[in-house]
Amino acid sequence: MHSHYYAGKTSYDDGHWHSYQGVTSKDPDTPGHIHHMAGNTSCDDGHTHGYRSTTGPAIYSDGKHYHMYCGETQVEDQHTHSYDGKTSYHYGMYYEKCPCED
Repeated sequence: MHSHYYAGKTSYDDGHWHSYQGVTSKDPDTPGHIHHMAGNTSCDDGHTHGYRSTTGPAIYSDGKHYHMYCGETQVEDQHTHSYDGKTSYHYGMYYEKCPCED
């Protein structure tokens, strides 16, 4: 089981944007797996937005993997924001340790 860190800024709508960050759900490192992500944005322009989405499938590269994600925040103050990005890398079962390391 593993999770990924993510962070970013939403789109600029209604004269402002929001920051967001969090950790995905913990899921097994199986080919094509996904993660769930949810939380609240930073408080800007006097309000926050909730968000909830699912990552895309794992993208493997050089013994590690990451996920792409996108979504739209919940409506607050009569508007929404979009968000997208990629998660941090995870060195899972496909990672080969350097023979020089202990």
